[in-house]
Amino acid sequence: MKLDEKKITLKNGQSCLLRSAFEEDAQSFIHYLKQIYSETEFMTRYEDEFEISVEEEKDFIAATIKNPHALLLAAFLEGRLVASANLIGVSTFVKSRHRAGLGISVAKEFWNSGFGSVLLSELIDAARTMGFEQLELEVVAENERAIALYKKFGFVTYGTREGAFKFRDGTYHAEHLMLKTL
Repeated sequence: MKLDEKKITLKNGQSCLLRSAFEEDAQSFIHYLKQIYSETEFMTRYEDEFEISVEEEKDFIAATIKNPHALLLAAFLEGRLVASANLIGVSTFVKSRHRAGLGISVAKEFWNSGFGSVLLSELIDAARTMGFEQLELEVVAENERAIALYKKFGFVTYGTREGAFKFRDGTYHAEHLMLKTL
C-alpha cells in the first residue's frame, strides 16, 4: 500500500512531511536505522548488527510498496528522516490473514514531539483500509512511553514473554504482547 504525501503539524507547531517510503530513500533509511539502534535498548538489535546494503534496502522498500498488505511510512522534518513505521500482514493464509503486525521508531531527539501518535494513527487507518481486523505488536516491558502510547490508541496487553531480550551485559528484559481489535 502507498500513502500519499501529507503535511502534519506536530505538538510543537513544526510541520513534517509524512509519506510512503520510496526506493530512493534507501540511504536515508540506513543512516536513520543505524542512528536509532544506537540510541535506545528498546530496539531489536544493536547498531553494529545492522549491516545492509543500499541495494538490499531498496529491494526491501520496493517489495513493501508492491505488497498490498504492507505499508512503510517515513516522516521527514526539514528533509531529514526522523521517524518511521511499518505495517505488514501476519500471513496470507485464511486463518490468520485478518492479523497485521506493526512497528514504530522515532529518533531520540524527537521523542515526545507527537510523531508516535501521528504514525500510529496512520497505521490504524491503513490497516482498516487493507481489511485487517487485528493489529499486533511486541514492546519491551520497560518501554513505558511506548506502552502508554499503544494503550492510548486502544491496544491491550495479552501476554508477556519473559527473557525475550538478552543484553550484552547479561541482563534480560521481558516484552509485552499487545493487540488492538479493529
